[in-house]
Amino acid sequence: MSLLSAEDVKSEVSRHGVPSGGTLAIAVSGGADSLALLLLAAKHFEVTALTVDHGLREGSAAEAAAVANLCKRQRIAHEILHWRGEKPVSNIQAAAREARYSLMASWCQEHGIRHLATAHHRDDQAETLLLRLARGSGVYGLAAMAPTRMLAGAGTDASVTLIRPLLSVAKKELTDYLVSRSAEWAEDPSNQSQAYDRVKIRQLLENPPVEGLNGERLAATAGRLRRTRDALEHYEAKWLQRAVETFDEGYAILDRGALHAEPEEIVLRGLASLCRFAGKGVYVPRMEKLMRLYAQLSAEGFRGQTLYGAHFTPLEDEKILVSRELEGCQGATSLEETTSWDNRFEILAKGDIDGLEIRAVGDDGWRQMKASDVDLSANMVPRQVVLTLPAIYAGDELKAVPHLGYGKIKDFSAQIGLIRTIITKM
Repeated sequence: MSLLSAEDVKSEVSRHGVPSGGTLAIAVSGGADSLALLLLAAKHFEVTALTVDHGLREGSAAEAAAVANLCKRQRIAHEILHWRGEKPVSNIQAAAREARYSLMASWCQEHGIRHLATAHHRDDQAETLLLRLARGSGVYGLAAMAPTRMLAGAGTDASVTLIRPLLSVAKKELTDYLVSRSAEWAEDPSNQSQAYDRVKIRQLLENPPVEGLNGERLAATAGRLRRTRDALEHYEAKWLQRAVETFDEGYAILDRGALHAEPEEIVLRGLASLCRFAGKGVYVPRMEKLMRLYAQLSAEGFRGQTLYGAHFTPLEDEKILVSRELEGCQGATSLEETTSWDNRFEILAKGDIDGLEIRAVGDDGWRQMKASDVDLSANMVPRQVVLTLPAIYAGDELKAVPHLGYGKIKDFSAQIGLIRTIITKM
């Protein structure tokens, strides 16, 4: 087998919309996979390596600095991004992954870079398939990783697309390339720890108990399941178009009569997309939780339910309001010229913004609006939604709710755009 070449990587990256010589950010941890991608891509693209220091363990700063030094020697631009603030006490890996992509996407937007590449490869596909099979995942969970995914700014000039150009490449091809270059890479000690299921799966694939249980075949199976998932998402999108109306304030109205208009699998996937659109916004709930929600929405006397940060409220005429859960909204955030809030809205502010912050309108903000002399009679947004809208505060005083045209600040303006779309494929 011939050695993986820069021309191979150039072809794959260009296929995802980055012309030769174009700008590209690459997520680089210092491990073999990301380092190989960086060195190969740097031959044909103007690359910047992005390393995220999560600050979760001792030595992470030194590891990030080591990547910076390597890039300096290679004359490759490099940035260290820091995950600051309070860290979660549970689901740390998922939270760290979400923070990592958010930090890198924001950096790319700020610097006008439209594509971020990661070094996920064929062995990752095989390991993920077995891990999710062990956890009882269905078609969506077992499907191969998508070669591209929108990270931020869909449909805008500031959009950032994640690309995975190495999905058909085996890990050994990447390490062989580094060895040929006499390049050294960092080994994460956790990659050898039996405490992690992925390590156990990796070791199983190194010595498979049956013929054919190998990375190449498992990745091919995941690819076939990806095609199946794509087909399901096509019909899910059609159901969403018929059954759901979305609004710029980040909420939706579901036609309850459409719950039984398509096969159950399609509707369940549509409900998952509704939860992602109105709720936390990154991943979707597990299937067993979606099935319980589906049964509750279908039952007589349904009074409301919250799942994944999305609240389902019955309305008249067999309609259901799907809105953000107030308690789950992001807390106060300092207002900058460009600010993302609650993973739902991007705020572009102009004027004197010193000392201002963004948080949800909330009950106190609602009371301040009602007590003001501003006429809100034309407002058609449900109160439950208004409480979750981004508002500009100075201390405890409500200063503006741009969505409603409410404002008490001179020489100040703010434009707010919804980050999410409910339909991502057709």
